[in-house]
Amino acid sequence: MTPREKSLTPLIFLFLLSLFIFEIIAWDWWRHGPSAQMDAIILRLTEKLVTAHPGFAQLLSLAGILGKSFCLVAAVIFTGVVLARKKDWLALPFLLIIVVLGSLLLDPVKDWFQRPRPLPHLPAARGFSFPSGNTYYSFLVYGSLVYFLWPHASKWWRKFFLFLGALAAVALVGLSRLAGCLHWLTDILGAYALASSWMLLNIMVYRKFRQKLRI
Repeated sequence: MTPREKSLTPLIFLFLLSLFIFEIIAWDWWRHGPSAQMDAIILRLTEKLVTAHPGFAQLLSLAGILGKSFCLVAAVIFTGVVLARKKDWLALPFLLIIVVLGSLLLDPVKDWFQRPRPLPHLPAARGFSFPSGNTYYSFLVYGSLVYFLWPHASKWWRKFFLFLGALAAVALVGLSRLAGCLHWLTDILGAYALASSWMLLNIMVYRKFRQKLRI
């Protein structure tokens, strides 16, 4: 039995956990619970940090490029090309399902909660705040890149740098949104939770298809 044919129980548990965390985050700030106070504290600390260390803030802002559309599209194309070269034809449509359909999920969620931005007067603070779009998209794209390319990375060091690079990219995008005072902390955490639940749901379906097709 290959790793991809193993029990789906851990994935089901992680999916439910991610969904539960997202609901807890959303409900808590909706009722102005402790997370809303934490958000306000983090925002004040971030503003002080940016004022005291503008170079650090600029560096994080530069790292935020990893969450821009052109970088994400390039990462998806790269992943698709590798999968096509490896003739992994089942992974290709699931890559698109996770990324494309996942992107269509975000706007309805934002419109449902309609959370204002921390500093709505900033030029880049367009649209609603919860969950963070850049962070959400980055998690889907770089997470998919790791999952689908992992079996095709023959060397251990390739797997290591693949995982480390994706993890760093997702973390830096989230931090860049905080450093720019464009999102609350719970916007970032909520984006991670929502993206991971969507990814895990599709990975479970993908594994079921692999088992049915005996790939």
